[in-house]
Amino acid sequence: MEILFHLGAHCTDDGLLIRSILRNRARLATDGIIVPGPGRYRELLGSVSTTLRGKPASQDTEAMLLEAINDDDTAERIILSNDSFLCRHKVVVGADGLYPKAKKSAWLRQCFPSHNVHFALGLRNPATFMPALLRTLKDEDRAACLDVLDLGQLSWADVVAEIVEANPEATLTVWAHEDTPFIWSEIIREITTHDPYMTLDGADDMLAQILSTDGMTRLHRLLASHPDITEARRRKTIAAFLETHAMVDEIEEEIDLPGWTLETIADLTAAYDDEVGRIKAMPRVIWLEP
Repeated sequence: MEILFHLGAHCTDDGLLIRSILRNRARLATDGIIVPGPGRYRELLGSVSTTLRGKPASQDTEAMLLEAINDDDTAERIILSNDSFLCRHKVVVGADGLYPKAKKSAWLRQCFPSHNVHFALGLRNPATFMPALLRTLKDEDRAACLDVLDLGQLSWADVVAEIVEANPEATLTVWAHEDTPFIWSEIIREITTHDPYMTLDGADDMLAQILSTDGMTRLHRLLASHPDITEARRRKTIAAFLETHAMVDEIEEEIDLPGWTLETIADLTAAYDDEVGRIKAMPRVIWLEP
């Protein structure tokens, strides 16, 4: 059996990805793809993985986990999602940079030593990721994060490398949060590995978050009138609609951090672009892009 852990990151899809996939739970189950409700596993996996601390689960422990998570003995793939699998949001940033506990992904892997485990992770430009993350924190946690924040250490490439190195037999599927409106359905397909000819609900869930209701209606009408549209043309169409029908409050990022300037944002963005190039070249990394 294959088990896929979607690790977040925090402040990317905010749980929308697993909600989109859950909308298709019954349909996916017919293909042996099981999507348990998060309440069945989030606390349980956290407790068991912390107890094991990277040691392989015994057969009894592994069987107990699978029985608690999954009711279908014929399952071929199980999808598990939690943006706090690696750590809680208040410790995402440490003195060593982003996700200093990324190696704890191996703790999750060792919960199911008899099965094939894979990971998935959405990244986000640190120039918008940090302000978004800080807005989720209480005042004391925000202050603690700012105290250790080193802009030169905000490396997603290091996070990806640590996950890959800690799990030598696993693959890691990665994408940029900024691309999600264009590749949402591809992300769902890559995570679930469903039949590409199976039509799923939720393929436009991310777009619906940022396009006006009128814009979504017009887009659906246009795409429906061109059923043979190529994927490249579809993405160009989406880009055009984002320019004309996007809800400003949903796409404009408020960046107001102490000492940050336009140059700071430009430098972080340039470094992020460079890191994406490094990540694409890493072994066992599957990079999704438009």
